Amino acid sequence: MENPEHFKAPLGFKEKYQMKADKDGYVPVSAFATQELGRQAKNIASLLDGEEGTSPENNLGQGLRYQGASGNYDTMKIHIDDIKEFIERVRNHYHG
Repeated sequence: MENPEHFKAPLGFKEKYQMKADKDGYVPVSAFATQELGRQAKNIASLLDGEEGTSPENNLGQGLRYQGASGNYDTMKIHIDDIKEFIERVRNHYHG
């Protein structure tokens, strides 16, 4: 008989990316863009800030805590408590 301890629930986004967060709780977009969304970090970063505010209809980060600007996408970070909401918004954006 299998040991029940081998059957662990999948990690939530917060638990999954906790080790990638900085001291203020911000996680680089590159840490989850490809793995969770199947897109390059630069594409996901542009959705986070609406391409630095030039594309407000694609500003999926509105109301979420993030740092940086998509023009320098490799430095963009989102707060760990907002990752789940942002990922859901991006999935809805691409898959309606």
